[in-house]
Amino acid sequence: RGLSGADRAALSAAACGTGFRAHELASLTPAPFALDGPTPAVALAAKDAKNGRAAVQPLPPAVAASLRAYLAGKPAGRPVWPG
Repeated sequence: RGLSGADRAALSAAACGTGFRAHELASLTPAPFALDGPTPAVALAAKDAKNGRAAVQPLPPAVAASLRAYLAGKPAGRPVWPG
């Protein structure tokens, strides 16, 4: 599906760290990732959630660290893992 090994590793870490479904992960851009605060988290908009409610999911520190490096070069307005 056009994902590199690094893309797959980051996607797997995000999936395990958040519990978000595939279509929810595919909707994420770099903006909803808040990885530098005391409690790293990722926000999911209500329009992208299966249950129709917005969610903020805390991330384990190790997952946040790996995603911080991975997301550094991603364009702001585009999905991180499209498709």
